[in-house]
Parts: sequence; structure tokens; C-alpha cells
Amino acid sequence: MKKILAVDDQAEVLNMIVNFLKDGNYEVYPAKTTARAFSLLHQMKFDLILLDVLMPGMSGIEFLDYAKKQSWYEKTPVIFISSESDFKTVSQAINLGAESYLKKPVEKDVLLAKMKAIIK
Repeated sequence: MKKILAVDDQAEVLNMIVNFLKDGNYEVYPAKTTARAFSLLHQMKFDLILLDVLMPGMSGIEFLDYAKKQSWYEKTPVIFISSESDFKTVSQAINLGAESYLKKPVEKDVLLAKMKAIIK
């Protein structure tokens, strides 16, 4: 079963993602903070990270930038899911190595298709 780390500070978004993925071959680990996400990354290897940009404390962009500089980070693919859609934010995410950037509210079929293309 594929392990997915879903990081978003909005409970309703995390619940939506869990519901989208529960029928698939995915084991979802939700995190409402980047601190919790780092804790989970230290505990296990994930097949994919779904990450919001606007997070309290450390943004999703800062999270990815920091993680990529750490020896424990396994170069896990990242899909950003965010309400932020300005060119600067999207280009920063892609330049840091995100595989995709989806705008909220994300459609289930689009998310699942992107995930399937990235996790082969």
C-alpha cells in the first residue's frame, strides 16, 4: 500500500484528502502542522507528499526547501495543493522540485490522476 503524507492546516481539507484516497491503494497520514509532518518524515518513508503552501509557522515552500537540504529526506515527490496561485509561488514550488501544483479546491479525479502519474 502506498503511503501518502498530507500536510494542511485546514481540517476540512485534510478530511477531504483522506476521503478521496481511502478507496484507493493509499495509506494517508494527515499532518496539520509542518512540525508534525517533519516528525512523520523522520519515522517512515512516504511515496508522496501532498503539501499546502499557506501554513502557520513554516510555509510549504520553506518546508520543502528545508527538507531537501536534510540527509534524512528521501527525495519524496511533492504535489502542492494550495489556494495560492500567483506565478511567483507556483514557480518557487516547481523550482524547488515539486512535481505538480494544484489549485484549491482540488477535484478528486485530477488529484488521483496526478498521483497515479507520479507514483508508478
